[in-house]
Amino acid sequence: MTDSTADFAPDRPSSHIEVPEATATDLRRLDTVRHDLLRVHRGLLEAERNRYEKQHGRIANNSAFLQLVINDPWFDWLRPMGQMVLLIDERTSDKKQKLGSVEANALFEQSLELLKADAEGDAFQRLFLQSIQSSPELAVLVRQVAKGITGL
Repeated sequence: MTDSTADFAPDRPSSHIEVPEATATDLRRLDTVRHDLLRVHRGLLEAERNRYEKQHGRIANNSAFLQLVINDPWFDWLRPMGQMVLLIDERTSDKKQKLGSVEANALFEQSLELLKADAEGDAFQRLFLQSIQSSPELAVLVRQVAKGITGL
């Protein structure tokens, strides 16, 4: 019977695991995904602005709209999309803790999951479904982006 500690290199702590860095291809794919998610986010903002204005009246200008998006609970459900874009930005630009290939793949999966509308899901998924059902253009865009993520 051998001692299990003999399997570890003596000069490397057992908690240190070499993780392969994301490839240049992974980084390009993530940049494309980020760009595509921003397009979807813009489409969602436009659809939500229309829905809001139908109920509350015209929003005076883009500055007032931005303040609503930031401060009004009506727009809270949109945050997961913006947070995903920010997460991709943060992870791809972090020089101290390089993005690993496993994490890059997880970001692709999370992005794809975010594009799944579900009437029985969380608030984002339910309102996302309503938005794409009310906007054929947005529905087409979401389908194209999802297809692009899986095909990249």
